[in-house]
Amino acid sequence: RYRPYAEGFRKGRVNRADFRRLNALGWPLALQMGMETAAFSLSSVMVGWIGTTALAAHQVMLTICQLGFMVYYGIGAAAAVRVSLLVGQRDVRRAAACAYAAMHMVLLLAVAVCVPLFLVRHDIGLLFTSDAEVCGMVAVTMIPFMLYQAGDGMQIIFSNGLRGLSNVRPLVPVAFTSYFVVSLPLSYFFGIVEGMGLVGIWMAFPFGLTASGVLYLLFFRRTVRRMSA
Repeated sequence: RYRPYAEGFRKGRVNRADFRRLNALGWPLALQMGMETAAFSLSSVMVGWIGTTALAAHQVMLTICQLGFMVYYGIGAAAAVRVSLLVGQRDVRRAAACAYAAMHMVLLLAVAVCVPLFLVRHDIGLLFTSDAEVCGMVAVTMIPFMLYQAGDGMQIIFSNGLRGLSNVRPLVPVAFTSYFVVSLPLSYFFGIVEGMGLVGIWMAFPFGLTASGVLYLLFFRRTVRRMSA
């Protein structure tokens, strides 16, 4: 039953048109994800300037936040597949509805994640360390973490929605603006200049992630309108 796939693989040939198309789609995605990762990595450098205790609490929070991020990203990847399928069927209206439905699911999951984490915020650090100071920092940093869940979900869903629409060019300027113009300078201002420490650095994340989510949403809606016209 796998013979047709093997035959298709043998018949496939590298050609200039497909090479250009794949690179045109792939490089903006790589740059977008690279800038997002770089922003969090550079924020870790700033946390290192504060001290080892803050860095330990920061690492705990990064581990916790991956729980929500990976679930959101799984839904976003599924939304990209569904949007792409429906666009291929020339049903742009249903493709847009699919992306909005995915956003509703992410918001529901954000509430499901944030409520229990808020209730156990003073104890969750004990899963990683017995240091009372680190656990106290984790409990306080949980507040900005919860504030950016909606924005994080929005930027994941609608960036993947743009991928499904094959409109990836806006990803690069939006990511640069959100993470390098908004998030990182605010992290430095709140955390270092204003002396808010780890909480100040994390307080910048809601601004950057929400900015990217709103911009991706605007580009997604504009693309849907253009394709529906």
